[in-house]
Amino acid sequence: MFEVDYIGAGAPPIETEFGWLIIYHGVQEAITGKIYHAKAALLQLDKPEIEISRLPYPLFSPTKQWEIKGEVNNVVFPTGYSLFGDDLYIYYGAADKHIAVAKMSLKELLLELRKQP
Repeated sequence: MFEVDYIGAGAPPIETEFGWLIIYHGVQEAITGKIYHAKAALLQLDKPEIEISRLPYPLFSPTKQWEIKGEVNNVVFPTGYSLFGDDLYIYYGAADKHIAVAKMSLKELLLELRKQP
């Protein structure tokens, strides 16, 4: 449902012991228009064209007023990351008007991805 319209680019791939972690955007078509969500998937290291797993739900979605209203409404669009130990910072555009960052645990994200088919 969060990728029905299309999926697209995001941050550069992150090499992990479990595969390439990709953070990208998925677009949902809603009655009120398109909603851009941040998504995550894991690809094989030696054959990145093969998907190992993908989260069935968004990493994060537009929920704050400045993510919902802007030049283009309802947009969180991941574009980059920084990794400090286990802390993964995902930089993203919000409503095509702001720049923001979301922080999460890389270990927890990989654990959750490895639970998915």
